[in-house]
Parts: sequence; C-alpha cells; structure tokens
Amino acid sequence: MRNLDIGTLRSLQAVAEYGAVTRAAEALNMTQSALSMQMRRLEDLFGRPMLDKAGRGVVLSDFAQDLLGESRKMVALNDAILSRFTGARPDMRLRVGLTSDWLFTKVAQTVRAFRRDHPQVELVINDARSKDLRAQMKRGEHDVILTTEFDAPPGAIHLAKVDLAWFGATGGQAWSERPLPIANSPHCAYYPVGMAALDQAGIEWVQVVGEGGSDTWRVLAAADLGVTLLPRGIQQPGLEVLDHGGALPPLPPTWLNVYVAEGPARQVAADFAGYLRQVVCEVAAAA
Repeated sequence: MRNLDIGTLRSLQAVAEYGAVTRAAEALNMTQSALSMQMRRLEDLFGRPMLDKAGRGVVLSDFAQDLLGESRKMVALNDAILSRFTGARPDMRLRVGLTSDWLFTKVAQTVRAFRRDHPQVELVINDARSKDLRAQMKRGEHDVILTTEFDAPPGAIHLAKVDLAWFGATGGQAWSERPLPIANSPHCAYYPVGMAALDQAGIEWVQVVGEGGSDTWRVLAAADLGVTLLPRGIQQPGLEVLDHGGALPPLPPTWLNVYVAEGPARQVAADFAGYLRQVVCEVAAAA
C-alpha cells in the first residue's frame, strides 16, 4: 500500500494557484527543483502527467485537476486532526474582495466548497470596483482579491482572459438605436474602453441617466433602456450577449487577476485563490 504525502499535495495546490512552478516554490519557501521533484513523485505514483505547458506558465492536467479536488479534502482533514488532538487551532478570518462582475452563482459555489474544506476559516467577503479593491488591499483591508483588468501588473496572479461583450435585454432592441444608449457606470473600468471603441467606429452614443451600483445599471439594461459591457460567460438574469451582426465594434479581452497579500493569512488566502482559479477557468472555457 502506497501513501500520499501531505506536503506534496500542498505543493500541487500551490502550482494550481500560481500557474508557475517558480512562483509556487517561492510561496512555499522551497527551491524550484524541490517542488518539481514533488510533482515528479506524484507522476510516478499515479503514472499520469501533472502539468501542461500554458504560455510562459503551466496548468494542471485534467487528471491533476481531479486529484486537486480530492487532495484539498485530505489536506483539510490532516489540519483538522492536528488541530483537534494537539490543541493547535488555526482559526482565522480571511478577508476576500471580489469585483462586482464576478459575484455570481459559480463564485458562490466556490465559496461554499472552500468553507466545506476549511471549516476553521471565517470568510468575510466584500465587493468593489477593481481599482478600489487594489487600493483597499494596499491599506491592509483584504487578504485576497479578484480583479478584472486589461493586463497583469506586477504582483498579480493571472488566471485567465475573457472576452468583453455587449450585453442587452433578452430579445431587446436598444442596441439598434442611434445614438446608442449606454447603461453602464462611467466609473466602470470597461466604460472608457467601450466608449473609445464606439468613437473609433463613428457610432454616436448617449449615457442613460441612472445612479447606483452595478446592479442598477444591469437592471436598466435588462429593461432594454440601454446596452452594457460584461465579460462573456457571466450569465445575468434578463441579459444576453447581443447578436448585433457587426453593428457594434469588437471589444478587447479582460484579464482576471488575483492578488494575495503578505501576512499571517497568506497561505489560506493562497488556497482560496486556487479555488478561484478553477471557477474562473471554467467560465473562461465556457465563454
């Protein structure tokens, strides 16, 4: 009977989170060669590859993704047993900041899965615009944040690219009006990009009158009072990707990035980032 090593499974989780052996090794305070050796041990044990190349980094193979889900349970059980019988309680609060675009069903399922595997961790979740989340993290208000940006700045863990798209009311006609009514917050990071694309295409547009958060603008769009910009793959009630037949200009992709703060909650935050990576990649693949 062969035995699984908990440390090796932690390394697998770190590679899943960071998407690069080098950065995963740094996070675990080990050398790159030591972490690579742990991946080879898993490959020898199961007779299956663990990693696939993806640009400059790596991603888990399909088999490793399946193993990752089970390994998280085992690592969590290991920690729970140690906590119970040694009296060491790793109870902590994890402060999570999510960009409003990604507060949707799959992320909720991810949070639920994380809570199931880490019952000793209290989650505090807030949403805000990406630039505000970054500023809040600099002030020490978050342990991990998920942002949408148009690049991967230093310190960011790049998860995936998802195409932006024009969204409108299901079966609506606002997209065909001229000037084009825009039901999108001017403070949204997508706004200047979308308006620049319209200006370059010579399409006249007008801002719909409204106040409030992202939900307000989506309600206005769902009421067919205007169009809005969202990443593909994010399903919103009453909204659909517009089949405009080229009447609206193409949009660039948005980058989904995670930032993990230094501090006592870093390892747990890194684990949570791994859960986010999985759901973000699912949405990106569907989009």
